[in-house]
Amino acid sequence: MNLGTNCDTPHGVTDQRAAQARKLLDRAERILCDLDGCLISGARVLPGAEAFVRHYASRLVLVSNNSTDTAKTLAGRLAAMGLPISADRIRLAGEAALGFACKTASSGKVLLLAGATIQQRAQELGLRPDTASPEAVILCRDATRGQLERALPLLSKGVPLIVANPDLTHPGEHGPVIETGALAALLRACVRPQVTHVVGKPSAYLFQTALGPVPPRKAVMIGDNRDTDIAGAQELGIPSLHVGPDAMRFGLPGISSLTG
Repeated sequence: MNLGTNCDTPHGVTDQRAAQARKLLDRAERILCDLDGCLISGARVLPGAEAFVRHYASRLVLVSNNSTDTAKTLAGRLAAMGLPISADRIRLAGEAALGFACKTASSGKVLLLAGATIQQRAQELGLRPDTASPEAVILCRDATRGQLERALPLLSKGVPLIVANPDLTHPGEHGPVIETGALAALLRACVRPQVTHVVGKPSAYLFQTALGPVPPRKAVMIGDNRDTDIAGAQELGIPSLHVGPDAMRFGLPGISSLTG
C-alpha cells in the first residue's frame, strides 16, 4: 500500500504526510488495520492492499468490527482475494463478543442473535444456547427478526446485552450495508436494556485483544472511520493513520490525518 496522496492536498504536504506515515509504520511493533474501506470494499480488493499486506505481514493484525465471520472463515475468503492474512492475525468483533460472554457468563448460557458461522463458533468455545435462562444476549449483524423478537422479553427483565459493534452501516461494494449497531438501535426502540456491553471499535476491548503484549505507543492503527477506528485508537494512546477514499482512483490510498 502506497500511503501517498490526498486529492485535495497540495503535493508538498502530501509528500510530507506520506513520509511521516511510512516512518510511523516502519517503527511500529504491531500494525493494526481495519478491513472494509481500507483493504476491501465488498468483494473488491482496494488498490495497493495486496502489496501492503505482503510487505507488513509479520507485524500486521487485522482489526475489524465484522460480526458474521470467524477469523478462520475470513482468512480463507481473503486468501482467495489475494490477501494472505492468517487466522491468528485477525481479530473480529463477533468472535470478541463470544469471548467476552465466555468471561462474563459463568454458566455459558446465552441467547445468540447471529448467523450459522458465529453460532458454530460459539459452540466450539463452550457457550450454550438457552432461551429460557440465559445470562446474556449476544447481538451480531446476521440476527434474524425471530431472534430479535425472542430477545425482547429477556432484555426487559434485565438480561445483559452484548453488542458486537456499534456501527449503523459498513462500506459495501455497492453502498452502505446495514450493521449491528442498527439492530441494537431497533432493540432499544422496543425495550431499554438495563446493561449493555459494546465489544467492537471504538471500545477498548477489541483493540486490547489485537495489541496483545505490545504497548499502545509502539503500535499504529490504520482506519477509514474516524468515529470507530481513529477515536478508539486515540483513547488508548495508539498512533493512527486515517485513510480517505478520495485518492483511490489514482491507485493510492490518501492519508487524511496522522496522530501520534
